[in-house]
Formats: sequence, C-alpha cells, structure tokens
Amino acid sequence: MIRVKSIIGEQFIFFFMLAFFIFMVFASPQFRSHYNLFNLWLDVVITSILGIGMTMVIITAGIDLSVASSLVLSAMIGAILMSQKVNTLFSFLVMLAVGLGFGLFNGIMISRLKMVPFIVTLGTLSLGRGLAMLSTHARSVYGFPDIVVRLGSGEIGYFPVAGIILVILYFFAWYLLNRTVFGRSIYLVGSNPRAARLSGIDVDRMKTLVYVLSGLCAAFAALIQMGRLNAAKPNMLYGLELDVISAVVLGGASLFGGKGNILGTLWGALLIVLIRNAMVLFGVSVYYHQVVKGLVIFAAVFIDILRSGVLRRR
Repeated sequence: MIRVKSIIGEQFIFFFMLAFFIFMVFASPQFRSHYNLFNLWLDVVITSILGIGMTMVIITAGIDLSVASSLVLSAMIGAILMSQKVNTLFSFLVMLAVGLGFGLFNGIMISRLKMVPFIVTLGTLSLGRGLAMLSTHARSVYGFPDIVVRLGSGEIGYFPVAGIILVILYFFAWYLLNRTVFGRSIYLVGSNPRAARLSGIDVDRMKTLVYVLSGLCAAFAALIQMGRLNAAKPNMLYGLELDVISAVVLGGASLFGGKGNILGTLWGALLIVLIRNAMVLFGVSVYYHQVVKGLVIFAAVFIDILRSGVLRRR
C-alpha cells in the first residue's frame, strides 16, 4: 500500500498535468494562442481559489457542495450594489459578508447541530442558487467599475492580474496550513477528533471556521468572475463544485480527513481545467463532457480509496 500511495501522490498528478499540458501544446495550435491560454488561466484561478477553502474543509473530513452557489449569490448581491453605483469597496465587503454568512451557516449546522455535511451543503447549494435567481428575477446584471474588470480580466505584462492574486492567496494558504498552529489543528481535527479535543482544541469551532473560510474564498472568486465577464449571471458555473472537489482529491486530500496539500489542489485544478479545455478544442460533443466529468470524479474517489488503504483493511 505504501507503494500505491507513492505512485498516485500529488507529485504524480503534477507530472501527469505537466505531460498533458505539453501534449496539448503540440497537438492543438489553438491551445497555444494567447486568448486560449489567458482564458485557461482564468478558469484555473476560479477553480483554485474555491479549492483553497475546499481543501481545508476536506482535511477536517467535511465536504462543501455549496461553494459555487455561494460564489453566485455573492456575485449577484455585489452586482446589484455596483449597478446602483454603491461604493466598490463597500460592495465587496458585502460580498465577503454574504460568503462568510453562508459558511457560518454551514459550519453551525454541521458542528453545533451535528448534521451531516453532505446534506447541509446540498441544501445550501439549492438555497444559494434559488436566492441568486430571486435577487434579480433570473436576470443578468452587466457593467461594473473598471477596477473590478481589471481584477478579473486585466494583465500586467503577460500575466493576468487574477493569476497574481491567486499566487498571493496560495502563498498565504500554504503558510496557514503548514506553518501555523491553526493549520496543524485542522489536520489533527480531521485525522483524530478525539485526540484534538484532549489536546485542548475546540473541534466544533475549528470545523465552523473552515466552512467560513470556504465561504470567504467563494466571495473572492465571485469578484474575479464578475470582472472576467463584466457581468453576473444567476445561472453561471453550474456543476463547478464537483470540479473543485475532484481537484482537491486528485491533489492529495482524503475524503476520510486528515490529509491534504494546498499545492496538490493547484495541480489538480490545472489538470481538471486542461481536460475541460481539451474537450472543447478537439470538438468533443457537449454531451460527453458530463460523462468525462463523471469518470474524473470516480477516478478521484478511487484514488482516494487506494491512498487511504480502505480496500486493504477490508
């Protein structure tokens, strides 16, 4: 089992992703275009930012199916405010409050009321989408301040502004998980909650906090998505939560808790987005996209089972 773990670790995902990228460079001239690479990177940014919060949630043996819904609801509320010429900074703070509130609700339901994370976040997935639709009666909102557009689609030299934001966020997330007491506590809560309690860690508080962080990540991603499209649409990004979960698990996190790697999440997100982009460039029918997404999810779960040694224990 040690050999299996080493073969399918996050290093393997990185090299597989790199090999797939190189293959696409030579296989498709359209892939190499600045337009495609720019949009590819923006797709990675959205998925990866959501992956930061999701990684912490999954390390605690939780799950958050509501991240995309939280993103969309935050975006719609922010878009309504900005369309009414409300101060941009205040609008963003309201978006953060929406994401925080969404995460806090999930965390309280799961940690305090002991409800199953899958059921709670499945409910808030539907709740968030519904509230987003009701907020504008299913209409899209267009036109935002220049600073928002620059954050989502601007460039500094050849580098997207959103990509620079992603690098900064990942540095802080890596530091938080690997160099702080808070990060070590997250791992302990996921691997052995009883030992965490005996060590003086407030397990319920930690679980609530990781869902709050997941909601805040959704609000950050919402701002970038708004700037990317210069629009907010209540029906955007359907199914993105499954891509995020797949990316986190492919990157080394375990659905059984206690394991996760923030850099692995980034490699997993890159691989997921590359596969999606390749299907578009090669003209694969949209009907097969869902099939491939399902197969990727099965692969991610199967890899997690192999890493965790569940089959061997049975």
